[in-house]
Amino acid sequence: MALNTELLITLQQLKGFGNKTILELSKVLTAKTIDDLCEEWHSLKGKKYAKVTELDLRGANKVACRIIEASEFEGIGIISYFEDFFPEILRICMDEDGKLNPPIILYYRGDIKALNKPGIAVIGTREPTPMGTKAGIFFAGELAKNGFNIVSGLAVGCDTTGHEGALSVGGTTTAFLANSLAWNDIYPQTNVELAHRIVENGGLLLSEYPLGYKGGKYAFISRDRLQAGLSYATLVVQTGEKGGTMHAVNATLASNKPLYAIKYNHDAELHHPKVQGNIKLLNEEKAMPFNTQNILGTMVYLKKFVETYNKRLLGKGKNGLFD
Repeated sequence: MALNTELLITLQQLKGFGNKTILELSKVLTAKTIDDLCEEWHSLKGKKYAKVTELDLRGANKVACRIIEASEFEGIGIISYFEDFFPEILRICMDEDGKLNPPIILYYRGDIKALNKPGIAVIGTREPTPMGTKAGIFFAGELAKNGFNIVSGLAVGCDTTGHEGALSVGGTTTAFLANSLAWNDIYPQTNVELAHRIVENGGLLLSEYPLGYKGGKYAFISRDRLQAGLSYATLVVQTGEKGGTMHAVNATLASNKPLYAIKYNHDAELHHPKVQGNIKLLNEEKAMPFNTQNILGTMVYLKKFVETYNKRLLGKGKNGLFD
């Protein structure tokens, strides 16, 4: 039997216990209560476990119970790696180094059924050009109209274009955040209104982090793997050659999922520093071009890829969404 949500969150409170360690422990522990966990803990071998006392475990459990209670009060749901509704595609989530690194706990606001739709990550710079903004909204809208869940990170710039594009056509969009889902913790605060609209229109806010967590540099990098992990493909709207966008790009490539970059033809765009990443990815053939000329063929390919990916890697049959 897998560990329940309360005990998983308890283990997360222990210093030095990350996702990998907790998953390994879940293979050997059968505890259902904190009393069970304390009793079983003595049987674990290794200095790392020996350093953790019963007092530590019970203290961590009190924190976990407060997190769960506060989340319920705030209207925030919690799903764990071991629950049936946990996204299968996230169980095989890779980081940008190609290492398996799925989340153990997900906090959410909104309609969890949004995850039934296959995700496409729409990402890029926080400072797109006016044409980049228009392109992001347009292509995200086209993907949403074709049944995809637009996955992004709620940041200003290209992330916003992805969410707005989906909402503009009545589509579904999911924001993966690098902070807690308390409305006062939403980052950036300038997009709180957008976050509300996502939830109100059948979308979803997701985070690995409990109430009160404000985020930090590592949290944003870690979040980027989840955007790519939840998605069957990634679309780069605009990016420079370096920057945070590349974390999700690399995670996509490490997972052997399709990577697209919008291809621009206007001279002003081709010479803009925030488009040079697109050009480099396309020239190095790491990304496929995404433009109005090939959009119909791309949609057909993506739908077929979802079905093939589900059948080959996730052990499932046809997705059914595109029937």
